[in-house]
Amino acid sequence: MITGIIGAMEIEIAELKESMEDITQEEISSIIYYKGKIHGKDVVVAKSGVGKVHAAVCTQTMIIKYSPNLIINTGVAGSLNSKLDIADLVISDFVVEHDMDTSGLGDPLGLISGLDIIKIPVASHVIDKIKTAASFIKDTNTYIGTIATGDQFICSAEKKNHIVDNFDALCAEMEGAAIGHVCYLNHIDFCIVRAMSDKADGSAHMDFPSFVKVAAKKSTELIHNYLKSL
Repeated sequence: MITGIIGAMEIEIAELKESMEDITQEEISSIIYYKGKIHGKDVVVAKSGVGKVHAAVCTQTMIIKYSPNLIINTGVAGSLNSKLDIADLVISDFVVEHDMDTSGLGDPLGLISGLDIIKIPVASHVIDKIKTAASFIKDTNTYIGTIATGDQFICSAEKKNHIVDNFDALCAEMEGAAIGHVCYLNHIDFCIVRAMSDKADGSAHMDFPSFVKVAAKKSTELIHNYLKSL
């Protein structure tokens, strides 16, 4: 079994790369793929870059080149729910592209053309395994719910409320649903794991770099726990 792990930023995958053994690397389309083992399990790790296009290119290449059985997208996100605090974890049961909008043609907001669905589902057996891995992380609340993705850094209450009202999402980020979209097309299991780095309303602007470090550490710890369990 090969587990693919994608992070958008270096801080989201740096510790995972340092943990790898028997590591080799290959650059394809300006993205470097690191293949090796973590806790004796076969993995391929990549930094996609920020945004949906980078994430989609990275995911499709990883599937074609390395044939992973599961792709996990790890990283940070902005909370859309008051119950989520900094560094709390969200595990996706669905992902949605909140900036997908063909409503001018009479479609529901978020409908993905060609798939004819709004929310892309995550396999229940994958959710269960990731949830178990999260349960070993101390002093951290874990939630399961919809993760919203768009090519926007959400930093206003107005946009935050728009996403919550239309998609009932717990958090927002910029890659997860693109990864889920590609995996869905390829019939590959996936899951998005996000640790909260901010409140997505601009309130944590000055502390964001510090919060990202804390949040990234939490999501990385979850990945380690998951790989140990395999």
